[in-house]
Amino acid sequence: MITEARCDYAPYGIDFDGGVATGRFSNGKVPGDIVAEELGIKSNIPAYRDPNLKPEDLLTGVTFASGGAGYVPLTTKIAGGIPLPQQLKYFEEYIKKLKGMVGEERTKFIIKNSLFVVICGSNDIVNNFFALPPVQLHYTVASFTALMADNARSFAQTLYGYGARRILVFGAPPIGCVPSQRTVAGGPTRDCVARFNDASKLFNTKLSANIDVLSRTLRDPTIIYIDIYSPLLDLILNPHQYGFKVANKGCCGTGLIEVTALCNNYTASTTTNALVKLPPNETIPAIIVFGDSIVDAGNNDDIMTTLARCNYPPYGIDFDGGIPTGRFSNGKVATDFIAEKFGIKPTIPAYQNPNLKPDDLLTGVTFASGGAGYVPFTTQLSGGIALSQQLELFEQYIEKLKEMVGEERTTFIIKNSLFMVICGSNDITNTYFGLPSVQHQYDVASFTTLMADNARSFAQKLYEYGARRIQVFGAPPVGCVPSQRTLAGGPTRNCVVRFNDATKLYNAKLAANLDSLSRTLGEKTIIYVDIYDSLFDIILDPQQYGFKVVDRGCCGTGLIEVTVLCNNFAADVCPNRDEYVFWDSFHPTEKTYKIMATKYYERYV
Repeated sequence: MITEARCDYAPYGIDFDGGVATGRFSNGKVPGDIVAEELGIKSNIPAYRDPNLKPEDLLTGVTFASGGAGYVPLTTKIAGGIPLPQQLKYFEEYIKKLKGMVGEERTKFIIKNSLFVVICGSNDIVNNFFALPPVQLHYTVASFTALMADNARSFAQTLYGYGARRILVFGAPPIGCVPSQRTVAGGPTRDCVARFNDASKLFNTKLSANIDVLSRTLRDPTIIYIDIYSPLLDLILNPHQYGFKVANKGCCGTGLIEVTALCNNYTASTTTNALVKLPPNETIPAIIVFGDSIVDAGNNDDIMTTLARCNYPPYGIDFDGGIPTGRFSNGKVATDFIAEKFGIKPTIPAYQNPNLKPDDLLTGVTFASGGAGYVPFTTQLSGGIALSQQLELFEQYIEKLKEMVGEERTTFIIKNSLFMVICGSNDITNTYFGLPSVQHQYDVASFTTLMADNARSFAQKLYEYGARRIQVFGAPPVGCVPSQRTLAGGPTRNCVVRFNDATKLYNAKLAANLDSLSRTLGEKTIIYVDIYDSLFDIILDPQQYGFKVVDRGCCGTGLIEVTVLCNNFAADVCPNRDEYVFWDSFHPTEKTYKIMATKYYERYV
């Protein structure tokens, strides 16, 4: 089924019998299984659509539930799961199968005396109403929860019409207290989101009333409302009373946002194996780089229509000869140090450099452009070279290689070279948080999904060109760079939590997308690389790395200067650059890049 609301992969099911990922959204059993066991029926309730379902399972119960489903039809459309009407159609199939097995009379007995459990509503509240501004324009919380409760009543009445006489309809849980919603909407301290919980309580009140009215209308108290809000909230508020230690984070990954595809065995938090393992006596012929200003080495130098260039002093003050090359730093950038560590060459030149030597093509270049982003509009804002154009330049590069060394050697170089893609910061700071109009069109979740999907597509295109060693880097903690502290960090210029949260959300989605792509391609050639943690660790503990200043850049006041504002006419430069984490208000110093390159090499090579 084409849906993100599935979990038939590790580490889901890690504590289920045999450690098998069954499709249950948990580490083991779910409530339906435990209830069935308590009633002495069987140890777990299988999915009706399980291809290994046994005939005898039909006699003792199955589940038709689908991840992502809701009482409101749009909710399930968003998730791509099985809507409640379709679940009822499967139930009709189930009845026919029962009749074929035990006859009509016994089937009626089973339906009448079985326990029917309906649990739904959470997705309507978080994934539909609060996630989609157009829905909030159309409904109030009161009218939307009324719609949910009315649809729930209709569903219960339909089950009654099929002959069910023991129907339990469960309310919604305190959805504002689950870790993902705390992260997305709970503010810097990740509190329970009161408005989400209030909506759940309002729905529960209306649902309880609707079920009561329905039972009285039918004159048959066979449809019961079950409260799960209160017991789960008590558990969350008093975890130690029940033997728990952690209530505000999940067990998978960071526990802040990971769910379904983001909770997998290949995310950055679970990947510990070396990722650029080379066969004996084999080297990487070249490093080829795409992305934004973090790895631009001068591709924007001759683009007069962009402010995202820095081919003037004091940029490059610590580069060989004190020359401004177009690198957004006082010296080298991370990919230069990585190339040096691999023994390829001391720096990665810009492909657009007019002084580029033919030999440089054989050992790697960077196509990266300051201001670029995964979202096309991001690069339009900056006037840089879009990722699609970077690919066009890469096609030129391939043709030049063929002219130099022939097609066979070119294929070898592309296949064995290390491809690095570093992008995303500009999308978050300049486009999403920089433009209110974009925030009206997207929420953080949908915008970061767009970014991650575009990143996956870019990586897939590199694969189609013949690349087989592709590393896609996550975004750094952009909320902690000096300019963003100044613009959005308040009077004390703190790290901007919502910017960092958006970055972490994007990184988690990117890691999951790349893992999915690798599995689709059938080979582990596309890797997610984390740089968030390595830079964040430097920012949180600068003294450990020999830094003294972390919240200002070295150029000018260090509060806002970047590119044109950082120049020899308007901005002084600190003399002790190795004491600063950041060079300008957005980009790290050469020393920081060197430390990050070392961390990368130690972890991923």
